[in-house]
Amino acid sequence: MNREQYAEMLHTINSIHKANGDVHKCIAEYRQKFKYVYFYNDTIIKLILGNPENEKITANLFNAILKLDGANSIDNLTFVNPSMDSVLCKSITSDIVAQNKHLERIVMEVQHVEDETYSDRLVFYTAKHTMASLAHGQGYLLHTLNLISLQMFNAFPESKDYLHSVRLKNQENKEFFKKQTISLVEVPKFLKGDYTSDNSLLAQWLRFVDSLNNEKPLDVPKDSIFAQLQKKMELSIFTEEFLVHEAMAMSDREYELYVEKKHARKEGLEEGRAEGREEGRVEGRAEGRAEGRAEGFTKGCDATISILRSLGVSDDKIAAAEAQLKKLNPAPQK
Repeated sequence: MNREQYAEMLHTINSIHKANGDVHKCIAEYRQKFKYVYFYNDTIIKLILGNPENEKITANLFNAILKLDGANSIDNLTFVNPSMDSVLCKSITSDIVAQNKHLERIVMEVQHVEDETYSDRLVFYTAKHTMASLAHGQGYLLHTLNLISLQMFNAFPESKDYLHSVRLKNQENKEFFKKQTISLVEVPKFLKGDYTSDNSLLAQWLRFVDSLNNEKPLDVPKDSIFAQLQKKMELSIFTEEFLVHEAMAMSDREYELYVEKKHARKEGLEEGRAEGREEGRVEGRAEGRAEGRAEGFTKGCDATISILRSLGVSDDKIAAAEAQLKKLNPAPQK
């Protein structure tokens, strides 16, 4: 199921539970209608990718995003407590936190809605996890940190790339610090763009997850990572207790925000601006010149009429002059 369908299911379970209705029947009907849960839901992705039992699946996705293969690929992970309390500054809870055998930390966040603080939040999370990598008395030799953001909006709408690696660089675009990387995965850009020739592991991941979210699973080898993921995303695996708990945690306002149309409109406007900017420049320049000429002409006419009045020209002659000036107006006829 997609994001809206998952939210609708939880909202329905919530309503029936509050009315002391038959929640079991409700969930059974949804399991008949949908086979898979929505992967990018915060809780779902934590249960799947943050589960040590699914370590190979998580490592495979990390390798896909970080472009690691061969001897550099991640083959095992240790999951770390995602909550980071602090008496000195703001506490955080990341979606997934893991470390490889070299104690290099990989953090994953899911971002559904863009707001003015999302980039601030990622930088703050990076700082917090960097601080957590050193204990009192240790030197300043930092471990590598990769913070991944799976986001449902575009951070760089004018770029054709859907995967972006952000690092500290100088004015000559030379890397200053290579151990800290923020990787942004723009999911909707990939799904809506023309990337048919892209057969990277990440592209395969995004296509396969989307096929499950739309209840149209792609054919994959029986023992592959994707076959394992498909099994883990089956709605039947998630207990009624879990679904009811998730449903009761969702308030009416949260449901409204979950499916709010203005976010879709905002995303569409962003894409429309990027796609139509070049065309808009051409048309805008032409329209701007025409409007500018018309506006300038109008101001000139007003000044001319004002001068005629100051000279004591009769109203009849001024009216005749206005009529002649209107015929010369360069404004487009509507």
